[in-house]
Amino acid sequence: MSSPDDDADPRDRQERARTDAEAQDRDTDPNRGPSPAAILSGWWDSAHVIAGIFLRPPLVLLGAAPKKPDESAIARAARGFPVVGLGLGVAAGLVVLAARGIGLPMAVAAVLAVALLAYGGGGLFEAGFARFMQAVIPGGTRRTVLAAMRERAPGYVGILLLVFAFAAKVTALASLPGPATAAAAVIAAVTASWGVVPALLHYLPAAQAKGLAARAGTPRFDEVVLAAAFGGAVALLFLGPWTGVIALAVGAAGAFKMAWLARHFAGGVTGAALGAAQQGAEIGILIAVAAIA
Repeated sequence: MSSPDDDADPRDRQERARTDAEAQDRDTDPNRGPSPAAILSGWWDSAHVIAGIFLRPPLVLLGAAPKKPDESAIARAARGFPVVGLGLGVAAGLVVLAARGIGLPMAVAAVLAVALLAYGGGGLFEAGFARFMQAVIPGGTRRTVLAAMRERAPGYVGILLLVFAFAAKVTALASLPGPATAAAAVIAAVTASWGVVPALLHYLPAAQAKGLAARAGTPRFDEVVLAAAFGGAVALLFLGPWTGVIALAVGAAGAFKMAWLARHFAGGVTGAALGAAQQGAEIGILIAVAAIA
């Protein structure tokens, strides 16, 4: 019994063979670059890794948290930081819109949004900010600074500054004209601030042999650029070019200040320094938007 190909016109068989060969070349020729599907898959995989490490509370609640997050994969998945930040920012923005939609005051909506940000990230960056400030404000030797950063509970200096940081974010959001503006601001601030984390891991050495920063590794330069570009693009999209550029500049200054303090006092980056840089950028962006609006 003959197959359909045996009965087909020879020219049809040649055309199918040529089409199949071209498809195979597209899949295997490295000069053509990755396909759009492969690019999207890479972003998704990176975001999945980062979320499994930094968004554990909501993932545990949903039963989707990995049992043993692989922190050594952070460097390879660095582009996922702003993607996860975008998801967290969108959730906070929706809280603002929902709270105002049911008639709650803007101040209450802002408190709920900032509380969601802290809960969603497990308070890791907020706790890191508090421990970092507790370590660097009094100063001291590199050994004493690193020892203070390793403490699970910050002292009164770190707690006070964390309260001030929380108040700054809440008042900045509450002062904005309308819930839509506040939602856009929080989405931009969280996404862009998460996007600065890979830069610290790339440009600063790990301050100690153990800890999150040491286990994370050093991201490639292209991962740093992709993370920063994604965060900046989202901020410009939600804030507009004029407000976005100014807010990004202020946020970058806040993150750079924390990076400088980490280098000066600790000799490099730590997990606490990552939290301080993210919080510094987030607060700076929100304050800048509030000042311009």
